[in-house]
Amino acid sequence: MYYKNQASTELPPLNASRLEEQGVSIRDYVDLLLEGKKTILKTLFTVLFITLIYLVLAPRTYKADGLLRIDKNKALLAAPLRSDTNGASAETESPRAQREVEILRSRSVLGKVVDDLNLVVEYTPAYFPVIGETLARLHNADDGIAEPWWGFNRWAWGGETLKIATFTVPDRLLNKEFTLVALESGRFRLLGPKDEALVDGSIGDTVSINIGETEPVVIKIIELEANPGTHFELSRTTTLAAIETLQKAFTVREVSKDTDILSVELKGRDPEQLAKSVNDIASFYVNATVNWESAEAGQKLAFLESQLPVVKERLEKAEQSLSAYRQTHGAVDIPAEAEILLKQAAEMETLNIQLKQKYEQQNQHLEAAHPDMMATKAQIRRIDAKLGNLEKRIKNLPRTQQHMVSLSRDVQVNTELYTSLLNSAQEQRIAAAGSLGNSRIIDYAVTPEKPYWPKPGLMLAIAGLLGLTAGSALVFLRYSLQRHDNYPALLEYQVGLPLYAAIPHSKKQHRLAKLIGQGKDRQSGILVSQDPLDISVESLRSFRTNLEATLASSESKVIMVGSPAPGMGKSFVSSNLAALLASIKKRVLIIDADMRNGRLHETFSIKNQPGLSDLLAGKASLGDIIVSLPDVGVDFIPRGSMVMNPAELLVMGNLEETLDQLKSFYNHIVIDSPPILAATDAAIISKLADATFLVVKEGRYTAQELEVSFRRFQQVGVKPNGFIINDLKEGSSYYPYYGYAYNRAGEESKSVPLWTAGYQAMGDWFGRNKDPDFLLASGIDENPDEIAEV
Repeated sequence: MYYKNQASTELPPLNASRLEEQGVSIRDYVDLLLEGKKTILKTLFTVLFITLIYLVLAPRTYKADGLLRIDKNKALLAAPLRSDTNGASAETESPRAQREVEILRSRSVLGKVVDDLNLVVEYTPAYFPVIGETLARLHNADDGIAEPWWGFNRWAWGGETLKIATFTVPDRLLNKEFTLVALESGRFRLLGPKDEALVDGSIGDTVSINIGETEPVVIKIIELEANPGTHFELSRTTTLAAIETLQKAFTVREVSKDTDILSVELKGRDPEQLAKSVNDIASFYVNATVNWESAEAGQKLAFLESQLPVVKERLEKAEQSLSAYRQTHGAVDIPAEAEILLKQAAEMETLNIQLKQKYEQQNQHLEAAHPDMMATKAQIRRIDAKLGNLEKRIKNLPRTQQHMVSLSRDVQVNTELYTSLLNSAQEQRIAAAGSLGNSRIIDYAVTPEKPYWPKPGLMLAIAGLLGLTAGSALVFLRYSLQRHDNYPALLEYQVGLPLYAAIPHSKKQHRLAKLIGQGKDRQSGILVSQDPLDISVESLRSFRTNLEATLASSESKVIMVGSPAPGMGKSFVSSNLAALLASIKKRVLIIDADMRNGRLHETFSIKNQPGLSDLLAGKASLGDIIVSLPDVGVDFIPRGSMVMNPAELLVMGNLEETLDQLKSFYNHIVIDSPPILAATDAAIISKLADATFLVVKEGRYTAQELEVSFRRFQQVGVKPNGFIINDLKEGSSYYPYYGYAYNRAGEESKSVPLWTAGYQAMGDWFGRNKDPDFLLASGIDENPDEIAEV
């Protein structure tokens, strides 16, 4: 059987599909981001701050680049030995860019750069931890060597110079870190990997140190400018390791497809050394191509010169044989058919000899299975077959004509071949003397003035995007970990209790709560008296209006305000509700019934004194415990002395008779009860109340908690009237209604921000707050005149 406070507004049936649709509304995500804008901004500024620190402290990386042009092979070396029948050889084709890229990155090219610039020796000044390199970078080298900061002369602070001509160590000490200490008067000291002193030397001298190994440590310094005591860290690596390091920092690419123009890039910390390295790589590559072509031209020239005496001797013998035959037999007429056979045979014989010379030349640098070798061999076989057919036709001629044709053919073939060899040899001499290679340097590398990395604009843009993304992710993560239900309308449907008020977050109340927690002196009073125009007070006024309508028919008006758990804001609601009831000329008494942890006396800025616990224990009378608060307009009964058995006092202490006495004088009695889930006190008090309300804080409640609290009251025969959502954050879906209502009230000291009005207009455009189901579920009337009062 329910007690007299069982009356409760019945909830209208809700549209389940409408609730489900609102569960995925885009506007709610926007609300959540607006609510967490402080978190997002803090994350954004944190990421930007870390990025700025990195931009200041990060070592600078420079990039030096140059341009190379790959020309077509001039084809001077093999042109005289090529006819239209044998096609172009692979050696005379235009080189592909990818092949040249691999040559540029080869160890044969980069190894010369490593040796020329002595890149196997790595050395760097010892900088002060974290900020030392940045300070040294900011120092202007034209001002000389920087003075040591704070007297730390072992660190480098800017302007130091070190150049090492020679530094060799035994294999066991490769990649080990040595230390070079600058001394006065151009001297230095070398320390070993274990900081043991090895030797003192002077600039320009070659110093050898015997450390018991097969090879000594040898060092030669050609330049050293630093404050005495400055440390340098140096080490020696292998040539192969230095080449691999250079390959990782070295990039070669074709500027665009089929242009045969290569961009050569090198990244590193020393801008001057980068430019020298790029120029050395380009120069070594160009010189290498010239040397390769010159060597090939010389090789072909040697082959031609070796063939010239042989061909000349054969020509002389052929001429002598022809002359002797003519002297013996006199002039012999050669018919037209024999002339044709002679010409064809001479051409075939000449071509056959040229192909055999070409085969011998290819055989010097190609395998027998190479396609070019096989093609040349096939051409020789075809020429031999044609020569065999011509020989058969020549044999059908008369014997005298046969000898004449044969001798004339030998003379003609050897004459053509000798002339061709002379021309080829002369061309090869010219090619060997004036070969320029197939590559040109278009742009030499220059010392870079600005660092390639880090890039402030790009990094700040990425940091800004990352900060916004991380901040938004934190907001959603925090939201997912909070204990809450998304929609009051859905909560009403799940729990079966109506929502009486949704109280927005108050910055003024937040400051007041901080002052109470810190125990600092402040003006007496509560939010209603401190800032009566606050938006939270407006929502409490709406609650007061609904409460007056709810208790209009009740003979007595005892109002209990509780909560499922501590920290929900029930004391804030009960104290301000009492003050608002008193503001409409009502006699109001507020009772702090939380005899375990009640703090209403701190809210009203008074000291704790005998109160409810003392009255129920018989240690004080009713007149002794009532405190008048004229600033607020209410009377107050504090919790009293701390007791161990408050539930027994409520049952045995005649609380019902005390309330009956108070009802005859006060229009309203507001009781601030303990949490229902923490103690049974609230259930005992609720049986004596005319109306019971549960206060929950946004982000700290679940529907299950409200359901369990509702059942606790049901177990003692009490049905709560409804619940109140407290501390509604700005940006949530309910918040704009209060801003709009307040603006409609015409108050001058408050105004709705432009973004809030725009946001509300956007919500109206989406049609969410015009949906009858939503308005009905939210407890808001569609009449715009009534919205101003809510």
